[in-house]
Amino acid sequence: MLSNEQALDQETLTVGMTSQLYLESPQHLSKKPLTQRCDERNLERVVAFLGASRDVATLSESDVRRYTLARRQGDPSLKGVAPGKPVRDRAIELDLVLLMTALNWAARERTSTGRRLLRENPLTGIRLPKEKNPERPVMSHDVYLKLLEVGPRVHPLLPLALIVAEGTGRRISAWRNLVWDDVDFEAKTIHWRAEHDKKGYEQVVVMSDSVREALAGQQKAQAAIGKAAVFPSPKDPTKPCNRHLFDDWLRRAYRLAKIVPQRRGMWHSIRRKWATERKGHPVKDVAAAGGWRTEEVLTTSYQQADAETIKNVVLHPTHRIVSR
Repeated sequence: MLSNEQALDQETLTVGMTSQLYLESPQHLSKKPLTQRCDERNLERVVAFLGASRDVATLSESDVRRYTLARRQGDPSLKGVAPGKPVRDRAIELDLVLLMTALNWAARERTSTGRRLLRENPLTGIRLPKEKNPERPVMSHDVYLKLLEVGPRVHPLLPLALIVAEGTGRRISAWRNLVWDDVDFEAKTIHWRAEHDKKGYEQVVVMSDSVREALAGQQKAQAAIGKAAVFPSPKDPTKPCNRHLFDDWLRRAYRLAKIVPQRRGMWHSIRRKWATERKGHPVKDVAAAGGWRTEEVLTTSYQQADAETIKNVVLHPTHRIVSR
């Protein structure tokens, strides 16, 4: 309390107060509950390392470097960290991005007297660790077909899940929460609801014939309509399947197909497959069809270089430059 009072007298904040005020702000509370919990956990770890009573104005690049080093080495003093277990730069970046977000928020927010909570973000311009070789596996089509073949032996819903994931390019959180009212067989469209989209993006998008046929077969088998789940939970049909259950089914399918899954190559690798296989189309349209709000995320994190496309680029120029 004394540290907080001293910081306020000097028109600054402590690290702990900045974190607390940010976590109580509309900016944070407007996020989805799961995101809020993850952000709180990551921010708590950084605050504990820097010191809750530390004056924000004294933070510097050295603090970022110290935290980065401690996180890489699995420093046992860090909260929620397995001692001695190193992590990749992406995990460290996510922690520090939360700190930067809280500091930037405080530098924009004003008190009842009109004064800014924080005169400036002391870490502005400091580079955070970046993953140089991010792991973003893409499922190949032959692997997809093999998984689809063994899917019925795992669970009747797995083939449908694979077809919908591969045919729509959507996140698992979006397609596993579909209800039959979302599927319009006559118009051949799917309504993707905002409450189940990571970015709150709502759309109605056309579906492929293969997706339509698979969904029609499932609806006939279920004899369900309206608000009934397309992927009902085996334990409680009134609710959709848990994502962890889908992960378990996919792992079992890999084992049955005698395929070693790629590291980090679960359902998201199918989303990257969808995006990468559509590189020939306008980026804006691919982003809209697959539910990306910006083309930047699509091109940097999902569309991957592949041997066949690289070969075409080298061997087949789109035009020749000639002198006039």
